[in-house]
Amino acid sequence: MTRQTTLAWFWLTVGWWLCPALPVQAALVSEVEPPPVSSAVEAEQAVLKALDRTFCAPDQTFPQSPTWIAQPIRPDRWGQGGDLVIMLDQQIHQLLLPAITRYAHAKQLDIRVREGTCGTSAGLISRKAVDIAGFCCPPGKSDRLPGLTFHTLGIASIAILLHPENPIGDLTVPQLKEIFMGQPRQWSQISDRSGQIGPAWDILPIGRLHCKLRPGHWRALLPDPDDFSPRMEEVVTIPDMLQRILAQRGSIGYETLWHVERFRQNGRAKPVALNGIALNGIAPNDVAALTEGRYPLYHVFNVTIWEGEGVVNPRARELVDHLDQAIAAMDPSLTMIPASTLRHAGWLFRGEELIGEPERP
Repeated sequence: MTRQTTLAWFWLTVGWWLCPALPVQAALVSEVEPPPVSSAVEAEQAVLKALDRTFCAPDQTFPQSPTWIAQPIRPDRWGQGGDLVIMLDQQIHQLLLPAITRYAHAKQLDIRVREGTCGTSAGLISRKAVDIAGFCCPPGKSDRLPGLTFHTLGIASIAILLHPENPIGDLTVPQLKEIFMGQPRQWSQISDRSGQIGPAWDILPIGRLHCKLRPGHWRALLPDPDDFSPRMEEVVTIPDMLQRILAQRGSIGYETLWHVERFRQNGRAKPVALNGIALNGIAPNDVAALTEGRYPLYHVFNVTIWEGEGVVNPRARELVDHLDQAIAAMDPSLTMIPASTLRHAGWLFRGEELIGEPERP
C-alpha cells in the first residue's frame, strides 16, 4: 500500500470525527432561487459529468434514519448556550472572523466560533452539533444531509508558489502536472513560457492533500492522491505549507493569496515574498480570468445552514447574508470573488450552491 493510500484510509477512518479546533469567541442570505426547470437540470448534468473532479452532482441526499432527522441541533460543550455555534475550515476562519465578530457585537449576540478542517465541519454537521459549518471545497456525496443547505460564499484562486530565488515565472498546466507527478526532477530541465530555464536545483513538491472525500481544489491538478509523486512532502496546515516553501529553494507548493499575504504581514515570510507564478500566462490575482473560468485552480468556499422544523436557526440565515455583504466589500484579487459576481458571469448554481463552471467558448 502506498504512502498516499495509507493516509487516505487514515483520514477516511478518523478524519470524519476529528475535531482539533481552536476556540475563538466571536452572523442575511441571498434569496433561494426557484427550482430549475427540467431542461436546466439536464444542462446541469451535462456540465457536471464533464466536471466531476471539481463538483459533485447535487441531486442526491445522503440518507439518514428517522431518529436522526427528528434530532434537534445539540452543540458540544464549547457551543452550549451560544446564540449561534459555528465551525469554520482553516481556509476561511481568519478571513471571516472579523466580520462575524463585528456582527456579534452590533447585534449583541453570543456567537461561538471555532477553527477546524472540512473534516471537522463534516463531523459536526453529521452529529447536528453546529448551526453553521464552513468548507473550503464543494460538498462530497456524503455531506448532503437531509435539511442541510450549502450556500456558496465565493471562489479564490489557488496560487502556485515557488521559493523567491527561483526565476521560473509562468508554467503550463501540463508542466505543473508533470512536476507534481515527479517528472522532471530538476528545475534545470524546465523552461517556462518566456524561455527562462530553471536553476540546477532538485524539485521538491510540497502538497496538502486535504478533503480527500470531496471534489475540487488539488483534484483539478491531479485527480487521485496516488497520482502525486512519492517524493512529495505532505503537510497538514497552511503555515506548514508556506514555511516549507520558504525553507527549500527547489520547492513548489500552492495556497490562496490571502493566506500568503497574511503570512507575510505576520512577519513569518522573512523579508521576501513568496513567488506566485502564472499558469498558462494567467496570474493568480487576475480577477477577470478567474471570474470567466479561465484560471484552472481555485477553492470553492461554502457554508451550511439548516432548514426545517427543529433545526432552523433564523440567526444563521441572517449571519450568512451579512457575510455575503462583507465579502462583496473585500478585495477580490486577494480574498475571493463573491457568488453574486459568479452568477452574473454564468457560473452554474442550484439555489444557493455553486455546482458548475461557466461554459467556455
